[in-house]
Amino acid sequence: MKSLLITLSFFFSFFLCAQERSDKELIEATLNNYIDGFYQGDTTKLKAALKPRLYKFGYLKDKETGKYKYYQHLSYDNALKLAQSIKDNGRTRTETKMRSVKVLEISNHIASAKVTAAWGIDYVLLSKDDDKWMIEEVIWEGPYQDKYQEEQKVTTYYLIRHAEKDQSDKQNRNPHLTDIGQKRAENWLNVFENVEFDMIYSTNYHRTIETALPTAKANDLEIIYYDPRNMDIDTFMKKTKGKTVLIVGHSNTTPTLANKIIEEDKYSQIDESNNSNLYIINKNDSSITSTLLKIN
Repeated sequence: MKSLLITLSFFFSFFLCAQERSDKELIEATLNNYIDGFYQGDTTKLKAALKPRLYKFGYLKDKETGKYKYYQHLSYDNALKLAQSIKDNGRTRTETKMRSVKVLEISNHIASAKVTAAWGIDYVLLSKDDDKWMIEEVIWEGPYQDKYQEEQKVTTYYLIRHAEKDQSDKQNRNPHLTDIGQKRAENWLNVFENVEFDMIYSTNYHRTIETALPTAKANDLEIIYYDPRNMDIDTFMKKTKGKTVLIVGHSNTTPTLANKIIEEDKYSQIDESNNSNLYIINKNDSSITSTLLKIN
């Protein structure tokens, strides 16, 4: 795999930092559509991510011999059939741990990226037509191994806004969740089914605490209260380094905190009607990746 990266570096005499952030965001959206296409059996998302001339192949490690065996080319049509069969057979998943996307380099018309998913890791080549980035080629290695996420000690942050709150009394600055909000709080358990949290943070309000509580109970963790207005980000990141952390906040504080962690002004304030955003940030000593999902 190192030789592949060397080859990519040889052909790509360009740098990510030279590109506008919008290209990076478009590529990340394509990569997430690619993952969700298979995770959710969503052929619409796959069609939005893949070029019809897709060329994808990989290497699967034999459990008994430990050797990697060539896995045949997956065409565009067969990729769609595979996604449809996943949906038809009820094998969809809402996966947050075994997923990350990282844009490696971007040129004027081509780009490279890395995807980590349940099947393993993919190195991806994309091209741009009509301001739309789509996947041309994929080489992958499987199965998934924890080391894919642990080049160094990885810290993973999951940031969400509180669920739907009771707005019947406009003078009440500390309302509880509505019934719908309570259901959303419980649904986060399904979303985080494969995530083992080490720490759970919430602001000290009924709506955020009630959103965090089901996940905190399931992980047998005490909720840690924080004040986003008086938060020392350096101290917080030292305290949470190497941990898997859930942070529950508000429409303005959640994207602001995400931006502080990634050291980039990437995410804007959440619309008041939106309680579904999930920000996933993976951070180690040499890199930071972030993904925004909508969980309805």
